[in-house]
Amino acid sequence: MVMNRSLQEVNIQNMNVELVAQMFKNYQSNVLFHLEATENLKDPSSSSSSS
Repeated sequence: MVMNRSLQEVNIQNMNVELVAQMFKNYQSNVLFHLEATENLKDPSSSSSSS
């Protein structure tokens, strides 16, 4: 019973982390969709950085 309560506490404290992770996943998906829809999606290798 103590372990269940402890796990419940951990789950409650992790809710914000889970929410942010879901928000980032949705944002990433939306960005990918937009780039594909506007035909602006490029290979990561094509954007070379000068060193």
